[in-house]
Amino acid sequence: MKERKNTIPLILGTLLLFLSAFLLLLFFYNKVLKPDLASEGSKTIYVRVIVPDEEEQEFTIVTDAETLREALDEKKLIGGEESTYGFLITEVNGRKADSSRQEWWCLTKDGEFSEFGVDMIKIQDQDRYELTLMEGY
Repeated sequence: MKERKNTIPLILGTLLLFLSAFLLLLFFYNKVLKPDLASEGSKTIYVRVIVPDEEEQEFTIVTDAETLREALDEKKLIGGEESTYGFLITEVNGRKADSSRQEWWCLTKDGEFSEFGVDMIKIQDQDRYELTLMEGY
């Protein structure tokens, strides 16, 4: 009987040890090894690049970015410079606006002019934007 009393704590201790090891391995897997299934992002936006006399291009961007600029920067789709009014887009998909020809990039959402700059526009799932190369100020 005395032997049986000593066996029960030993079995419980062993089970507790295995349970602790299992929980630690599960935690490690979830934090370190588990593939990030949401790595692509939770929002999908569409960006059309329009250059006169050239074929239009459409980009599908899947992102977790908050602003349009962050999403476009992630895909290295735009270039530009900071100004007193915000970020000024001077290049889209490798095509630079030529200031000597008074070219500039116009940002629209669903064909409507944007009231805000690219770095202030909060994106939502399924938004559609257009970046059109314009000529003349």
